[in-house]
Amino acid sequence: MLLKKFHDLIRAGRLLGGIDPAHLRTLLSLAQEMNFKQGEVMFQEGDKPSYLYLLVAGDVALDLSTAAGPFRVQTFGPGDAVGWSAIPRDQHAHFTARALTDVSTVALPGDDVLSLCDHNPEIGYLLMRRLLELITDRLDSTRLQLVRQAAETQSTAGR
Repeated sequence: MLLKKFHDLIRAGRLLGGIDPAHLRTLLSLAQEMNFKQGEVMFQEGDKPSYLYLLVAGDVALDLSTAAGPFRVQTFGPGDAVGWSAIPRDQHAHFTARALTDVSTVALPGDDVLSLCDHNPEIGYLLMRRLLELITDRLDSTRLQLVRQAAETQSTAGR
């Protein structure tokens, strides 16, 4: 059912876009539909997320905890994925994911996806390569946000 309902959106998304239809069917056989209300936390920084979420509708913010309060790192919408740290063993979330609006997702259980990757190296290689790209983008975005914040702080201090 999930394959039919969200097939086009998932195939257009960056994480699973262009993936072989048979591999997509295999991955989505593990999935379930999950929804979050505006303001609801999907996973908390420091916790071990249970799911990798493919966003179908709505917007999600990734925030980093700082002494000054939450720091917005990135905002995501339909076609994006959050919760990659649900996949590797012994990995914890580096950010808190919060629904900015009502959010619909296709949720892939991290342990099941990892097991699938272990038993199907072709899917495993493809997914890990895509996850590495996603993680690199998050790192770049965080770095740019910190550079901007440092520049604003210096500009304000120089006045």
